[in-house]
Amino acid sequence: MTARGAVPALLALALALPPLAAQGPAPVQAFELPSGLRCLLLENHERPLIRMDLVTRWERSELPAGKEGLGGFLGMAMAAGGAGPYSRPDFNRALDGLGMTFTFKAELGAFRWTATADSRSQESAMELLADAVVRPALDGPLVESQRQLRIKQVGVKTPQEAAIDRFAWNLGDPAVLLPPAKAALDRLELQDLLDLRRRVVRPEASTLALYGDLNLAQAKQLVLMHLGIWGPGGQPPLPGGAGRTAALPGPGARLLAPLGPRPGAELWAGAAPPASGTGPGVEALLPILLARTAGSFFGTCAMAFQLPGGGRSPLLIKAKLPQGQRDDLVPSLVAGLAGLRRSGFSAEDLASALIQWKAENAALALHPEQLLRALLDGRLDPALARAVDAVTVKDLAEALKAWLEPERLRFLLLGGDATLVQAAEKAGLGPAQILGAED
Repeated sequence: MTARGAVPALLALALALPPLAAQGPAPVQAFELPSGLRCLLLENHERPLIRMDLVTRWERSELPAGKEGLGGFLGMAMAAGGAGPYSRPDFNRALDGLGMTFTFKAELGAFRWTATADSRSQESAMELLADAVVRPALDGPLVESQRQLRIKQVGVKTPQEAAIDRFAWNLGDPAVLLPPAKAALDRLELQDLLDLRRRVVRPEASTLALYGDLNLAQAKQLVLMHLGIWGPGGQPPLPGGAGRTAALPGPGARLLAPLGPRPGAELWAGAAPPASGTGPGVEALLPILLARTAGSFFGTCAMAFQLPGGGRSPLLIKAKLPQGQRDDLVPSLVAGLAGLRRSGFSAEDLASALIQWKAENAALALHPEQLLRALLDGRLDPALARAVDAVTVKDLAEALKAWLEPERLRFLLLGGDATLVQAAEKAGLGPAQILGAED
């Protein structure tokens, strides 16, 4: 089924859902602790399960200058270390003893903890979650072991993999947590991690979402018992926002071209989020519009688009052609970017994207994991729905011009040779930096 063909099916699903399911298993109930921790509850008593998702968000300005990889390194250490009175193996055994699933995910600007357990074990499960969030075990040997692990990981990367990491880092991609250079790791110490954790893992910057077999009174008691003593970290903010405050393209060449064989040729274009932002409604619809219609601007290239909602991640446009058509790669991408920037999207495209966005929201009730993620990320906020409804074709055109401003674009050429690099430079995508194994 094509993306366009999927919309009627999604709409039919949305219309078929009963009103209660379309809004989620139950209305969202919210409360807040005196510490500022915001809590959201979605009751569902069909099965004796409880799911707990906690996210804490922070700004890049919390990272000291010269230590931009600190957030990613802290995430690695917290994922590998113990919590509360437990070593990591003991913590994992405690999880297994409850039949509990647990994940921790770090990204640039956010840490996420997720736990699922039998609701009859909710107190023990919440205690383990609180240990992981509030009382992570960080020490010197752990930090050094993670440093050496990361150095080994960097050492086994191919030139293409290293170039992709560098390209994404320069764009400020939240998924790339650590700088590609080994020297950046050598500057990160245990005290840096402890200071950053106290500065950013704070209840007033966090939201806890609960889903499953408990009511509001039980949820309040549970959270107060285990997270009620979680207070401010006591680490003052950096003076004047001394860290990197925006995901701007890094210094150096506009075009990265790694050496090494690769089947076919790929040319990526990337842009960091515009400094002024483009509005939450546009940012919610733009990924759908790109996936549905933008490929028509790029001829016979196989296209992929990446623009997660929320405006925190870069735009990536990937064009690929087989070896026999590689000479068409550069002109196809250049012409496609120009056509997309010039023509944008039609009123029909906007109407279809709006239908798809609403249908996907309605279907979230069928997927509790996605539902809680959407709740934490604000996708179910009525204010966002109003912003999406207010988007115009003019808004989209202005947003595309902001994202695709030629001077802001950076490029990555994979599977190219000297002739293809020269063609890219002649088309205005350079200057190029050729990356070898030593880079």
